[in-house]
Amino acid sequence: KQWYQRRVRGNCPTCHGQGAVVEKRQLDVRIPRDCRKRHELVFDGLGHHLPGEEAGDAVVVLCVQDHPVFTRRGAHLFLEKDITLTEALCGVALTVDTLDGRKLLVRNNVSAMIRPCSIRVVESEGMPLHASTQHLTYGNMYIKFNVKFPESLEKETCEELKSLMPAPSPVTIDRTREDVEEVQLSHYDGSESRNAQDSDSDDDYNLQPGIQCVHQ
Repeated sequence: KQWYQRRVRGNCPTCHGQGAVVEKRQLDVRIPRDCRKRHELVFDGLGHHLPGEEAGDAVVVLCVQDHPVFTRRGAHLFLEKDITLTEALCGVALTVDTLDGRKLLVRNNVSAMIRPCSIRVVESEGMPLHASTQHLTYGNMYIKFNVKFPESLEKETCEELKSLMPAPSPVTIDRTREDVEEVQLSHYDGSESRNAQDSDSDDDYNLQPGIQCVHQ
């Protein structure tokens, strides 16, 4: 037998001399229930592959969008609810739409008043925890309550409330004294005093509205 050598002119019309071609492939990605931001899903051997080298992996990085109601912290879910003063004092019942399509009817004990910015917990209604066992465990759901007070009350209503509520602490001061001056509180809209630039103090004042409430 005789062997002949053949000189090939030009590059391969398929790979153009690169030894590999770009191939588009559709991947079926199943999102796990407990995934978080920047969670990576790895597909072995479906990445970049050159002749003589081991094929790389295809990595899908998940970007989790913010939810309009819930905020996630680990396996726990947080949300805020506005309630009236009557609900805060006399008991509240509200519904919460869960992420898996259920509706929760949430009630509190009538004798347990809800203070402004207080937090209550609904156990095991958070995100699923990744576990090696067959039984999933869940985080908690925390609800922060914002109590909406009425803008004003009629005088008769104030007198009725005074008869139902504990008596206020008496003012132990002699108003007839010359060094006693009575003043009235005014509404603060968040803007600093117009005369702040005339102050001799260099301290920074933090008089912004919406001061964070103490969590209880």
